[in-house]
Amino acid sequence: MMHFRTLASALASAMAISLSMPAASAEPDPVRAVVATLGNINGRALACGHAEVVSRAKSIVIARVAKTRELGEAYEQATSEAFLAQGQRKAECPPRAALMVELEVAARPLNPPNAHQLAATPDMPEVGINPRYLLQAANGRAVMDGDFKDRFQLITFGYTFCPDICPTTLLEMAAVLKQLGDDAARVQGLFISVDPERDTLVQLRNYTGFFDARILGATGSPELVRRAADNFKVRYEKVIDPKVNPAHYAVDHTAGMFLLAPGGQFLAKFPYGKPVDEVVARLREEIARRASTDGASLQGASK
Repeated sequence: MMHFRTLASALASAMAISLSMPAASAEPDPVRAVVATLGNINGRALACGHAEVVSRAKSIVIARVAKTRELGEAYEQATSEAFLAQGQRKAECPPRAALMVELEVAARPLNPPNAHQLAATPDMPEVGINPRYLLQAANGRAVMDGDFKDRFQLITFGYTFCPDICPTTLLEMAAVLKQLGDDAARVQGLFISVDPERDTLVQLRNYTGFFDARILGATGSPELVRRAADNFKVRYEKVIDPKVNPAHYAVDHTAGMFLLAPGGQFLAKFPYGKPVDEVVARLREEIARRASTDGASLQGASK
């Protein structure tokens, strides 16, 4: 317990400008509330031993929160209280993935200064992408690009231990499905894991379920995953820190979402950070175009 308290205190100290300086003027209540929420998540993650969540919380706070004594103390207090409370109900530890999702959602009001630059990145060109894959879905069945003859596919590659990019992308994918309303029935969300060594089908199903039950997780043998990634021009590489357990490796990978037409034809790649509203607008445009084409075909066949 003392070890965890020391970690929280060290982080709070890193956020302060100087302990010898007087407290800074009060920040707006919304900022303090967000910081307290992050501290609460951090405390629960500490008590439950979710090191990836703790590391991500630390990086968010250091990068996005003003370094003032007041906010540092708010974070430390929330961390300590949540840690102690969680310690009393150890058996009820939330899953790591659930806490990671909660953390990313809570941190959204603290978007980094360059978030608009990410959003302004144009869609990636269509050169060289061959949208073919044969994998195993989280439901145990084989899944391939041609299986969705009546639905568009919104695909992203990643892994369940991903600390930031994957949760953010899946949150955005879930938001796209929500905003589409009834039109979401025309779209299949797909999360392809590039970490088949750790991402079991059960883990994939639980992970995607935290975001939206309509998102399908899929993976396969290392050879099949590599073939799918190469077809989509997705790069990924295992990164092992010699200072930590080799089983706790990270995976660097290409971010973004791919859009396929019904039947598997490639339409576009949305870069990481593409605004949800713009993705929804493109999907509505494609859905309307498809409906118009299908209607014309039916009308011609009836003559």
